[in-house]
Amino acid sequence: MMKPKINFLLLPILILMILSGCSSIPVLHPEPITLSSARFGHAAVNDGQNIYVLAGSNSTGFLSDIEIIEPISGKKQVLANKLIPRRYFSAVWDGQESIYIIGGVSFEAQKFRFEHRVEVFNTVTHQVSFAKPLPAPTRRNSAVLLNGNIYVVGGSYPKNGQLVPSGLVAVLNGERQRWVRAANMPTAKETKAVVHDGYIYVVGGYDNKTSLTAFEKYDPQLKKWQSLPALPEAISAHSMSVVNQKLFVFGSYDNLTLTYAYDFVSEQWMKIDIGYQASRHNAATTLGDTTYVIGGNTDIKGQYLKDIQVFKL
Repeated sequence: MMKPKINFLLLPILILMILSGCSSIPVLHPEPITLSSARFGHAAVNDGQNIYVLAGSNSTGFLSDIEIIEPISGKKQVLANKLIPRRYFSAVWDGQESIYIIGGVSFEAQKFRFEHRVEVFNTVTHQVSFAKPLPAPTRRNSAVLLNGNIYVVGGSYPKNGQLVPSGLVAVLNGERQRWVRAANMPTAKETKAVVHDGYIYVVGGYDNKTSLTAFEKYDPQLKKWQSLPALPEAISAHSMSVVNQKLFVFGSYDNLTLTYAYDFVSEQWMKIDIGYQASRHNAATTLGDTTYVIGGNTDIKGQYLKDIQVFKL
């Protein structure tokens, strides 16, 4: 096993920590963390400690593994052949010890299907079970956890040989493990969602014709959607995070280095430059004030990425 390298410029700090009785000394990893396998169309979530990168696709085809990453130490573990091979799906941690893997397109026995099966990965036992199937399978949907319930918003589905955007919102009740309907989004689309202060926000997306500037908010108490100030530019194939009082958007299908921030206090959008490297169809997850933007691709010819971009926001 390779020993972690120590930055000798930090030795005086480490010595002082030891002399002062500090029992928690950070493990230093000088090299940037990367994925073991490049991928796009995957999902990434965290349980407050580890990051879980799930399935997706690359030059070898659809993936079925889970990469578990300890971001502080850089330690990685790969669980091979754990999941249904799928991409363009969503995943969400339930706040306890389960990750729900929902929707997308799967590939098994040489057949593609819009996936209705909901896998549940236990972060303690590493076992996979199944929850109630998704009532209306969609690809490129977005799942969030709010008040103990999992909300799955938007996506697209096949109809008469065409992909049709969906405004559907399906809710998995955390206690009863039963799917119910919530109010449809104002705009049918493939999109991304985040939670902030008890509300669900969806930003941009794709209606199977064009990228969108839509910005919408769902109030679970009133059970109503509200349209908010539109994005300055249309975006799709992006990822998002919320840190403190700001919402951050990373990348877009047509502008791979695009980054925007929305200030919940001033209620204003602002284009920002944080050194974000080009990618789309990536996945983002946030631990504390640090956001990790993981993998993705840069074109349709197969520039699949192993990169994990780290931003203190």
